[in-house]
This record gives sequence, structure tokens and C-alpha cells, in this order.
Amino acid sequence: MKRQRVTIQDIAKRLGISPAAVSTALTGRRNGIFVSEETKRKVWQVAQELGYPLERLKARAQKLKRIALFCPPRYELLSGVVLSLSRSLTEQKFTVLVYINQDREQAKEVAQEVYRRQSADGIIFIGSRIFSQELANSEIPILVIGEVEEGIPVWRTVADNEGGGRLVGEHLWELGHRRVGMIFSDYNPLPSEKRLQGLRSVWLEHGEEFPDEWVLHIGAETDDEVRRKLPTFIWDNRRRLRFTALFCHNDKVAGLVLKCLHGMGIKVPDEISIVGFDNAPYAEFLEPPLTTVEQPFEQLGTIAAQLLQERFVSPDAEPKVVRLPCKLVVRASTAPPR
Repeated sequence: MKRQRVTIQDIAKRLGISPAAVSTALTGRRNGIFVSEETKRKVWQVAQELGYPLERLKARAQKLKRIALFCPPRYELLSGVVLSLSRSLTEQKFTVLVYINQDREQAKEVAQEVYRRQSADGIIFIGSRIFSQELANSEIPILVIGEVEEGIPVWRTVADNEGGGRLVGEHLWELGHRRVGMIFSDYNPLPSEKRLQGLRSVWLEHGEEFPDEWVLHIGAETDDEVRRKLPTFIWDNRRRLRFTALFCHNDKVAGLVLKCLHGMGIKVPDEISIVGFDNAPYAEFLEPPLTTVEQPFEQLGTIAAQLLQERFVSPDAEPKVVRLPCKLVVRASTAPPR
């Protein structure tokens, strides 16, 4: 049977003191907490009794130098985001390690092992995710770039997905669109829900409803699923278009939708307007060039490094969340309805 790893929380529970006090006693970092010499002695004694890895602690760097990036292989802008973030971190003199993991549970285990081996001083998870409470509460300096479930106390930077959805709604409303469909990603639901909230808020502020039937849920961002579900979503019983515009979860989905509409003989934007999200490098080369929402990836990376450094130095501080605004990029895929 695999032996469970001893944590700072275990030592704190044994002594009846806070994890912050234990961290200060073991690391000597300034966490805004005073620890007496007697408490330090007791902490080290209990740490030895429980088998806490003190030898690794002694060797652990007191300054954040090496950062491991964890990202899923299906993340829409994998290469662009990772390259942008890696460049930003490298310019700040960090050593960057990149790990690609399909399974999120496996990513958690690998991240813990990477930290235990001292291959990295801090971890950044790229992409919105269902984030475990266990990992959020661990002693590992962790930061997430993306959305997490409400109530999970983790340090993170994130684009303002709701604000981005609102930008789309305001743009389409000003063009004259009143019936807008949303292509929602069940594969990546956290940012999708925020983007839908932003879009819907524009209708509500104008005293109009945005019913759930205007939302198409797709479980996989694949050509097959879009071709299978899109026609019945956009056509009514008389094969007339139900919507004058579609807002897609991301640019990949928008590209698949454009392809499907072309195959159906529907002209964009003459018959229906299309909006994406991300401003992927290929967005301007789609036919027609795609109106989309640009996420501030480089800023997210810069601030992520700053927050992770703060998390590293003050492990028991309250988690911070920095939400950055997005920008609407208008191209030829949107026009007033005819």
C-alpha cells in the first residue's frame, strides 16, 4: 500500500497551530506570522516524527525560478498560448517546463510529483478546469490561467469571459440582431457559461428574453458533431433560419460552423452573422474573416508570473484573482441583418 505523503497540514493538526505557523517555522519565509524559537523546535521535531521530507525542504529554492506549465492537448490555442506564456516567463528570467496531459487527474498527480522532485518551484495550469479542493489546499505554489468552479480558493488570472460575451452581445445588438444563437461547449463549460451570461445580459438590459432554446450544446468540438446538430438548431419547421447571428464558444467552433454553413448553401454574413472567441491566428484567414473576441494572453502570462511569485513567497495569503478585459475584433463575418 502506497504511503500517504505528510503535509504541513498534518504537522499543524498534531501541534494544534495554524498551517501558516508551520510553514513559517519550516521555511523561514515571511508570511506575516511570528513564530517563537520553541514553536520552531516543536515543529521540526514533529516533522521528523511524521516523516516530513525535511531534506527536500532544506534544498528547496527560496526564490521562484522554475515554472511548470500544465495544459490539455485539446486546448484550442495550445501552441499560441503556451508559446506566448513561455516567452513572457523566459523574458522574466524563469526556466519553463511544459507538460501535456490528457487526463486531469493524471495532471494533478504529475504536478505533485514534479514539485516533490524539485523539478519546478511553482505550477501553472493553463485552461479552465474542474479544479480539486485538495490541490487548491496543498502546499504547492499553484496558479490557474482560466476559470474554475465557484468557491475554489486558488490563485489565478483569467480573461473576463463574461465581459467578452457582453462585447459580442452589444456588437450584435447595435447591428440590429435580435435573434442570436449561442453554440455552447459542454467540453469546456466554465468559460462557455460566462460568455453566455455576458451575451444574455445585453438582451435582459433591453427588456428582451434570451431563452434557453437559443443555446445549442455540443459535447465535442468536432466537424461531425457540428454538421449533425447545427442544421436542426438554425432551421425551423419550414426550413427558415431561426437566427440572424450565431455566437460560437471559440474560433475553432466558429470555423467548423462556417464550413457547415457553406456546405448548406448559407451565406455569411448576408444571411447569418458569425462571431467567435479567442482571436486565434487563423481567424483573420477564414472565409469570411472572423469577428471574434481577443483574450489578453501575454498580459495573462505576465501577471500569472507575478501572482505565482507572490503565492510562492506568501503561501498562506488569501488567494488572489486577476480578471483582465477582452477586446472585440470586428471583421467581415458580421453585418446588419437583411
